[in-house]
Amino acid sequence: MPLPWACARVMSYFSSLSIGAETYDFSHLEPFTFVVKSQLARRDLRVHVTFSTHCFSRAYDNDSHGQGEPIIDQGTPRPRSFCQTRYRLSHTLPVLIKSLEHPKAKVWETAAERNWCYSITVDDPAGPYHVFFEVRRASRERRQWQDLHLVVESAYHEDTARTGPRLKGSMVFVLLCGKIYLNQPTATRR
Repeated sequence: MPLPWACARVMSYFSSLSIGAETYDFSHLEPFTFVVKSQLARRDLRVHVTFSTHCFSRAYDNDSHGQGEPIIDQGTPRPRSFCQTRYRLSHTLPVLIKSLEHPKAKVWETAAERNWCYSITVDDPAGPYHVFFEVRRASRERRQWQDLHLVVESAYHEDTARTGPRLKGSMVFVLLCGKIYLNQPTATRR
């Protein structure tokens, strides 16, 4: 018998986006679930992953926004513009997130103390690529098919116009998952 959430899902998570003669597909950012083996929790933890529009868009600026381009998240306090570089790099996000299941993969607590950062070096454009995410224990109604919910809040390439993120200490991702699942503190440094 299919799960209730699977039956209701007939549309894509993100609709395709048309800009001029180009159509951009976001099927690579469909939600998915992967498993981490948590020694702390003494069980496999199902981590459900979703993505935000910040993975393929940048802050809206009326002066630099392309004429005829749609405004993403237009009805929100933080409208966005499509970003070709972020879109191209977003194709690597599912594999990047799944690679966090490696027992030595480290993530960094952000200075905001509510989310985490995973950074890698990319070749095009050359330099650091930062992926910001939040992990929470799944809500009670979702626990039959997930233990944790990871939201990729943003991902961007660090360039000369933007400095690197302010980070605190690091933690192995699998340990972080176990701590969140068990409602244990996750602070790295205070």
